[in-house]
Amino acid sequence: MMIEKVKEAVLKVADEDEWKFHLSLVVKYAKHLAKIEKVNMEIVELAALLHDIGRIKFGGKDHEITGVPEAEKILKRLDYSDEIIEEVKHCIESHRAGVNRPAKTKIAEIIRDADAISHFDIIPILIQIGLKKYDGDIRKAVKLVHKKIDRDWNNKMHLPESKRLVEEKYKAAKLLLETTEKCF
Repeated sequence: MMIEKVKEAVLKVADEDEWKFHLSLVVKYAKHLAKIEKVNMEIVELAALLHDIGRIKFGGKDHEITGVPEAEKILKRLDYSDEIIEEVKHCIESHRAGVNRPAKTKIAEIIRDADAISHFDIIPILIQIGLKKYDGDIRKAVKLVHKKIDRDWNNKMHLPESKRLVEEKYKAAKLLLETTEKCF
């Protein structure tokens, strides 16, 4: 199966934690949303697998741009059609919900939303990432995560099913983060 070959290509550059704590979650949520929205499951899975290939290979800065040629190389090598490649590239470009790169297709909306949904499953890991970024400053780490989940909830997720899936997690995370911030 071709999707397995794409997954293998991604796993060659992604570490186990990247797969376990992000990519596999994005794939899971994207497939769930794809069933509800009745869109092409293969393209959804390809885009979910490849949405962060730029970040994995080159770092977070502009990874929605750096990932496009990487994904294109992988998909061309596996003889995917130009139509599929273009859709996956659009999903990668728009998954961060930037104003300059809005999601223009239902599949791109699904990838954008699934990426955001995945964050609500890993709040402690996001805090750990914040601690590394801010040299152990818990105040800054908590503030970073709080901003991230608010941005995900308010700006990234647009499909009704997306918010339904994580509403309880969002409320719990907000309560935890706000309570923690009050301690500072």
